[in-house]
Order: sequence, then structure tokens, then C-alpha cells
Amino acid sequence: MSTVIRSPNWIGDGIMCLPAIRAFKTHFPDERVAVAAKRYLAGVFQGIPGIDEIIPLPDRWTLGSYISALGELRKKRFDRGILFTNSFSSALFFRLAGISPCAGYERDGRGWLLHDKVPRADMAEHHQRYYLKIIEHLAGEKIAPAFPAGLVVSAAEKEWAAGWLSRQGISRGTPLLAVSPTAAYGSAKAWLPERFRQVLGLWSERHPDTAILLLGGPSERDRIAAMIDGLKGCVHNLAGRLALRQSIAVLSLCRLFIGNDSGLMHVASALGVPLAAVFGPTEPGRTAPLAGRTRLLYRGADCAPCTRRECPTDHRCMAAIGADEVLAAAEELWEGK
Repeated sequence: MSTVIRSPNWIGDGIMCLPAIRAFKTHFPDERVAVAAKRYLAGVFQGIPGIDEIIPLPDRWTLGSYISALGELRKKRFDRGILFTNSFSSALFFRLAGISPCAGYERDGRGWLLHDKVPRADMAEHHQRYYLKIIEHLAGEKIAPAFPAGLVVSAAEKEWAAGWLSRQGISRGTPLLAVSPTAAYGSAKAWLPERFRQVLGLWSERHPDTAILLLGGPSERDRIAAMIDGLKGCVHNLAGRLALRQSIAVLSLCRLFIGNDSGLMHVASALGVPLAAVFGPTEPGRTAPLAGRTRLLYRGADCAPCTRRECPTDHRCMAAIGADEVLAAAEELWEGK
């Protein structure tokens, strides 16, 4: 028997579905498991025990890439499909690829495309539990989630990361602080840039031996450059210079992570890196890390939670969190508290 699992499309959700994949393999140990994921996201699933194959899907669909991906899936003749995505289009894609039976939440008008219809779950619960309920439906029993999610980084990847940093002028053995001041979803989920700058400036003064690594995507490089312009100390803008798998390897060497509710926050958590995370419009009860040494900074607001990509008012949920609070939380984690 072989099963193909369609992963979510965001880094954080890709990581939060790992306990569900682990649970599936535990309850169906004889099945061969493949994960179909967007190409940029495939690195999340690399080296994970129980995942036998990673099938990269185009990051952006064209008619040609869609037909090609359908053909590749058809050739593999999977016996079952599981959708961690909620969309109609993902269910239709599996159906056109000849994958049957197929399990997923009955939503977005796609119930007629599914054979194993999972009743809609409470979207207010944590995403890890949300994905796990699909496996519970297939297994016919309640499953206790296994934490942490657990990314796997090989010794060779860590050696590559140390060597790459060395070529950037960061000596081996230098304490590393990773900072992700942006959020791919939109600026509404990002703490105020000037507050991040305050934290980084004070950190450089108090910990001059630390190398600060600013992480993010290509589209965020200029914003991060403007934010850190003129800062003293060993501050490196790595945004857009690393693929996701390379960022994972670099993060695995870090002593601390500071960032927003973002994909890289989940990467840090899944690597066991202590982290201080700023939450604003999102609800920590749905997406916060569930294991490891973590400090969450959250004030909420009368308009939160919301799903806006840009704040239309005063960003009060983020403005309520001061640089001194984040710095204090980071200092505690740095000292092992």
C-alpha cells in the first residue's frame, strides 16, 4: 500500500502537520508514505522518519506544469490520498491524478470529491490538532499528539552551514542569534521595524561577541537592510541568500531565535532552538509552538484576532509590545532560563 499526503502551502503549517504524518506512520506502519509539497517547501520534509518520498509541486501553476504534475502522480499509482489542504482545487487535483480513496475535511464545496469525508473541525483549535484529526478519522481512534514536531538536520548540513557562515566572516564557535523581523503572510503579522532595530542595537551593545543573522525571503531583503542600516556590531542581512533548507541548517546552529509568528518561528521550534516570538493579530492558541523553551509576547486587541494582511488602523496589537519586553525575554532564554 502507498499513500500520498498533500502538505499545506505555508512553512509553519508544513511543520505543524509533521506530528500527524508521524501518527499516520505509527498506525499504518506498512504503508509507503509520499508527501506532495510545493517545491520551495519540500525541504521541511527532508530526512523525516516515515516519509519515503517527497514529490515537489510547482510553486506557481501554469497549464503545462499542472498537466505534467498530474502525469507524474498518475504514474505512481498511489492507493490512497490525504489532504492537509482545505481547498477545492487540491481535492480536484488528486481526483484528476487518479488518487482514490482520498481523505480530507469536507469543506470548500469539495465533499463530492472525497471518499473519506472528515467532518469540519473547530478552526479555533491548534493547527497540529487540526491535522491530527484527519489521521484519527482514518485510524478510528483518538491519538495523543507527539511533540516536538522535529525537523531533521544532518551532520553534513550543519558542517555546510558552519562553513558558509565562516565564508561570510563569522568564525566557527561564534554565538549566533537568528532574527526574522518580517512575515510572509503580510505586515500585519510583523512587529514594528523600529522596535526590532532597538532590540538589535541594544543586543549588540550587551553581547558584542554575538553574530546577529537576519533571515527572510528575497522580497524582504531591502526592508531588512533599511531596518538595520547604521547598526554597529556583527549584523548580517541574509534575507534572500539562502534556500529554505539552507536556512534550516543555519538556524540549527543558533543559540536563540527572535521573530514574529512566522514560518521561521516554527522552524526554530522544530529544531529545538529557544525562541522569543511576538504575536499580534493571530491567536497563539492556534499556532504557537507547543514544545521547547519559548517566550510568547502577546497583548491582543479589541479587533484581534484578524486575518488581514495589512493593518487598516493603528496596529495596536503590535504597538502594545515594547522593545524592553522582547529584550528581557530574549536575555532570559540566552542565559538558559
